[in-house]
Amino acid sequence: MLALSGALILGGCTSINSSSFRDMSSAYRDVLEGYANDNVLLNVVRASKRMPVSFLEMPSVVGTGNVSAGAGVSGSVYSAAPTTLSGFFTADNTAGTSSYAPNLTLSVNNGFNFTQSSMDNAAFMNSFLSDIKVESVAALSNNVVAPREVLYSLVMESIEVRNDKNEVISLLENNPNLPDYADGFQKALYTLIDAGLSTQLVSSKMILSPPMDADTLNKQFGALASAFTQPGFAIDVIKKPGAKDMYQAVRIGAAMQFCFNKQLSAALLGHIFSDSAYCANVGIENRDKFKNPVANAGAVNQNQSKVDLFIHLRSTRTVFDYLGTLVDLQHQNPPKILSIKTNRDPALIGAKNTSTPAYPIFDVAKNDRSKSITSVKYEGDTYSVPSDTRSWTRDVLVTLSQLLNLNKVPGSIPASPAVLIK
Repeated sequence: MLALSGALILGGCTSINSSSFRDMSSAYRDVLEGYANDNVLLNVVRASKRMPVSFLEMPSVVGTGNVSAGAGVSGSVYSAAPTTLSGFFTADNTAGTSSYAPNLTLSVNNGFNFTQSSMDNAAFMNSFLSDIKVESVAALSNNVVAPREVLYSLVMESIEVRNDKNEVISLLENNPNLPDYADGFQKALYTLIDAGLSTQLVSSKMILSPPMDADTLNKQFGALASAFTQPGFAIDVIKKPGAKDMYQAVRIGAAMQFCFNKQLSAALLGHIFSDSAYCANVGIENRDKFKNPVANAGAVNQNQSKVDLFIHLRSTRTVFDYLGTLVDLQHQNPPKILSIKTNRDPALIGAKNTSTPAYPIFDVAKNDRSKSITSVKYEGDTYSVPSDTRSWTRDVLVTLSQLLNLNKVPGSIPASPAVLIK
């Protein structure tokens, strides 16, 4: 019996040591994934109710685990005759009834201590409320987080067209509540994407001084010496026929901007944009896609003179407002579902379709008991994201998660937790 007890102890220790920490780390990963998804969905629902959004972050997690085991033997020895050693032997009229009982104890403890920090601070909110940078849109687009039709629908606030006099001749707002939304913003967006709307890195020049002749530049050279240590600082030479060279202090930097494929844009819309609107060093794409310019390209092509296109981007905060509007519309009576046309199928990652079907951009069910990716309760109702893939909801959740991560600048996650949970 004692040998068997020892075997049980050894077997128990081996089993726990090989799996406990793996199970603990797997459980943490599962909880953290659900935690992030719930955080995003809850704030979309709050935005649909026009309530403040609020975020929590889990900056640190400490896992603990221990295993302890013990063994012993307890027994009772009986004597057939009374003894004078009181408390050691017990008298019994039946001989041979003494007994021995081995026992085994095993205890396993594991758990997590984690902190939750509130993101309601200036460091996070300054970035959260600022317009999304074109560089961020380019990074998300290049990594194919979502099709361009979906990504641009999320991040664009409006499309503005101005003539050569800088007068606004067309303004299309990305607001699904507008009655002409499908024939206005959505149609224009599809047209611009077909025209090769993309992003590129361009050099920009900021003028730092008025033009100076050579003598003035030599006199100011001492004052400008420290400026040469700054990145991008340079002296630009201004040459004019029949005039002496002039010099100007400038700072040269790089910036990301939206641009069009020149061949596709010219074939679809004609030469309506100024030269600065076209992407540089872009090869011919789909040369035979359009043989003739489209006579009526929608709201963008309203003026035959050269125009400039201004794309205004949302902040991460207003992306939540946009999705909250979609959630509110799909739960009205009758429901209104906003769908996006792309040449991709959300059920087949990276696969292209021969046609361009429309799939919902964001689908949130209300009080639905079917299987879901994530669900939250708010004001007595349960909101959930269905687990089916016939919408772009998963891609939107990934995009939102990455946009939020870009807002987590140094100092936005407090060092001391707002709430400690054990």
